[in-house]
Amino acid sequence: MRILIAEDDPFSRKLLQRRLEKWGHEVVAASDGKEAWDYFNKEDFQFVISDWMMPGMDGLELTRRIRSTPKNGYVYTILLTAKDRKEDLIQGMESGADEFLVKPVDIEELKVRMRAGERIIQLEKSLAERNKALEIANQRMKKDLEAAAKIQESLLPKSKPKFSNVDIYWYFKPCDELAGDFLNFFKLDKNHLAFYVLDVSGHGVSAALLSVTLSRLLSANPEESNLLVRKLKNSDEIEIVPPSEVANQLNRRFPIDLETGQYFTLLYGVLDVDEKHARVVSAGHPGMVYQPNEERARIIELPGLPIGIHEEIKYEENVFSMNPGERLFLYSDGLIEATNPRGEQFGKARLVETLTKKRTLPIRETVNSVVNDLTNWREGEPFDDDVTLLGIEVKA
Repeated sequence: MRILIAEDDPFSRKLLQRRLEKWGHEVVAASDGKEAWDYFNKEDFQFVISDWMMPGMDGLELTRRIRSTPKNGYVYTILLTAKDRKEDLIQGMESGADEFLVKPVDIEELKVRMRAGERIIQLEKSLAERNKALEIANQRMKKDLEAAAKIQESLLPKSKPKFSNVDIYWYFKPCDELAGDFLNFFKLDKNHLAFYVLDVSGHGVSAALLSVTLSRLLSANPEESNLLVRKLKNSDEIEIVPPSEVANQLNRRFPIDLETGQYFTLLYGVLDVDEKHARVVSAGHPGMVYQPNEERARIIELPGLPIGIHEEIKYEENVFSMNPGERLFLYSDGLIEATNPRGEQFGKARLVETLTKKRTLPIRETVNSVVNDLTNWREGEPFDDDVTLLGIEVKA
């Protein structure tokens, strides 16, 4: 090891230097604290052995400066002094010294203390290497999460379906890089609009992976049979799979994970834009908000267990008329369960109140009003859960 000695007594300094060099160490000797401090700033040392009482800068001050100066690796310090009172020991340790030896120094005791110091230095070195490796791994993981978040974001809807009599607006905010929530809407055919909001239990990578998997299943290519549409036999025509059957199929495919307890809730619907009615199924998801013309918005609670909870359950759908000017709002529990600094939830009643007050505004502004109220409710604090809100309006 490279050792720095600070000792104003020439005889003691030379004796100590020769002993340390005999033990195989590389030693630099300084005649006082100031000279030692100059050496310390120019070179790297793993060990500093300093006399306490020296002219100019004493050992306490030298130790304090060493502790306040960042270096590559830990520097182990030993103070040498004739003082042996308890108060002196405390003062020396509070300055940052690792060891405290009383003069005249016993060589065997010094050797033992140095061995202990070497073990600590090695442990500190190993810890620093592990921390560095961990930091590299964390940076790599952060980049991977950012890339995954961009992929997840790319799956969100980019534009409104081309229905002249339907207006849609939405808000989606993950609480972390990745979200367990997801939403989408798209044309199934020239007359039907599919829409959904889902929420996977938990947070992080596992929840996001399942939400992405579900987003791929809950998408429609009218030219192919899939979960949402199917081709009729001996025909190029397709039929739309009823929402209740979609939920039943998902329930069979995604039983609850007994090890992680992971499941998901879903609210899925199909809007017939010509007949102006919506068929909706709920699998344990918070009730949607229905806003009739010239009336107060209200929560409609739909029965149904989350997907995967019970394999024998049969989901049923509900039908709602959707006259011009009427709206549906789907949301995740992260919205209504968001709390303010006093622990009070935003709640369904506050959501309904905002939607009722803003019902004359375009649906984009109505959704933004809810988000503004929610942000104000949180008083600037980041969300603790993913927040999703989807609004759909039938126009004349």
